[in-house]
Amino acid sequence: MTYIRTLSQETTGKIAAGEIIERPENIVKELMENSLDAGATRISLTVKNGGKKYIKIEDNGHGISAGEISLATRNYSTSKIVDFEDIENIKTLGFRGEALASIRSVSRLTIASKSEKDDVGREMIWEGEKLIKETPLPREVGATIIVERLFFNLPARMKFLSSDSAELRRISSLIQKLSLSFPEVGMTLKGNGRDIISYNPSTLNERVEAVIGSGIFRNLKYFDTEMDNLRLYGYTSSPEVTRGNRTLQYIFVNHRHVINKVMGYALRRAYESVIPYNRFPIAVLFLDIPPDMIDVNVHPAKSEIRFKNEKDIHSLVFSSIREIVKGKKTISFQSKVESVYKSIFPDEKVREKSKLEMRHAYNPVTSIENYRDAKTDGIDGGFVLRESPKSLFEENDVEKPFKSTKLYWQLHDSYILIQIRGAMVIIDQHAAHERILYNRAKKNIAGANPTIQSLLFPATIELTPGEYKKLEDYSDILPRIGFEVEPFGMRTIIVRGIPAGIKNWNEGSLLRDILGEIGRDKTELEEILKRFACHSAIRFGQKLTNQEMESLVDQLFATDYPFTCPHGRPTILRVNLSDLEKRFNRPASTEE
Repeated sequence: MTYIRTLSQETTGKIAAGEIIERPENIVKELMENSLDAGATRISLTVKNGGKKYIKIEDNGHGISAGEISLATRNYSTSKIVDFEDIENIKTLGFRGEALASIRSVSRLTIASKSEKDDVGREMIWEGEKLIKETPLPREVGATIIVERLFFNLPARMKFLSSDSAELRRISSLIQKLSLSFPEVGMTLKGNGRDIISYNPSTLNERVEAVIGSGIFRNLKYFDTEMDNLRLYGYTSSPEVTRGNRTLQYIFVNHRHVINKVMGYALRRAYESVIPYNRFPIAVLFLDIPPDMIDVNVHPAKSEIRFKNEKDIHSLVFSSIREIVKGKKTISFQSKVESVYKSIFPDEKVREKSKLEMRHAYNPVTSIENYRDAKTDGIDGGFVLRESPKSLFEENDVEKPFKSTKLYWQLHDSYILIQIRGAMVIIDQHAAHERILYNRAKKNIAGANPTIQSLLFPATIELTPGEYKKLEDYSDILPRIGFEVEPFGMRTIIVRGIPAGIKNWNEGSLLRDILGEIGRDKTELEEILKRFACHSAIRFGQKLTNQEMESLVDQLFATDYPFTCPHGRPTILRVNLSDLEKRFNRPASTEE
């Protein structure tokens, strides 16, 4: 039989710390937010071993009074609220009073601080719950906090951390987010003795350009919209400038970086029918909202919030960004059809009669349920067929999987259709190209010399700190895939060559997409190759010539497993003629 008992302070401290401190990034976030709440104008951060062994933060804020340092490390001790009602009007980043207590419970913690009212500062050192040193310390106003030996008393937690490089990238990404929200604050980050980030106090324009890079910043558009007591402002990209992931989408609410589905969905909807479904706009959005209209106390790390008026927020974000996107006109399929009818039948009565007759004769979109999406604005409906004058496979070529092929077409610039005896074969052009590039990259990694296509004009690309760190971390893999890259100053590289067969280089956006995907947690080589293949492959909606379709199919069936892409999705579907005949209630054909 077990008995109910009160847990010790040490045990409860470790449990509470587990909700807030999962990795070094969480420690940096809590301490940086404390520095910002303290009014610091300069914050310097130094880490070693990805923050696992050593984290040091120095600021010039108003500091902690010498007599309050010990109190600050106790659970639920804070200067930011008095009672629960204050949370509804919170204007600071922190408010719970849990951070320092949680950090102290799982590390060796040193706090050295002095406030304006102190004659001399004070330094205190803990190991877990145990205070091991307390001494006066002459110093300037501000605070220095050092966290060492993270999880020294919870060694099992160390197993769940990523590599030093991956943890450092997380910290770097966090500093970028905080720096965007507080451009007036200078911030530096050093990792293992190297300068990684250095931002001087600046304007918002200057800070966004510093974080995202000059090349991308030139393609961002600034906006500022107000509605009732809400203000939304920031930057968003033109439809021509997108990424393969959301790594360059930043959302801030009252200067707090958050993950919010309402604002994220509204941003996505604003670009609907203008950019491909698998591409994402670049955006830096700031929402100023009265504190009593949000709930910031819904997540232990305060990374998620809840709005009281979600519909208003969605409407504000969608309408503001849609106005910018309108610069790229989109014409619906129905509008195109209407313009054709008007040119052929100027008389309205004749035109309507002709349209009615045409609908009775043939309706390629609305009569087939699977093509309902073709009615979306900006997407052409119906079938796009390109007949090839050449045969895809020769009759006597036994290495090819199909015989007696006379025609092949491209459907919706996405699927290759091939007529074979007694059936039709449909090939997903993106999945097929993924398989080709993946197999080629695997051979290169295994030791084959990569086939490189040299760029006529080498590309100079400015990377974000996180992207540049990934480039360094995977410097042994990218050249073996086929990228010829050279450093060219701080965070800038020159690309002289790219893997052969790549069509969508797009002035370096491909490499940035790949860097944005790899290196998440403990990315294995196999996963890197899959992501490289996915981002490099021919896109849906990309027109192919007859020769390109033929070459793609030939290369697909030269791979070791042509029937699926590297992620396991099928590349090929076969539709038997007998199945079609059944659908049309026709007698079975005698063709074999």
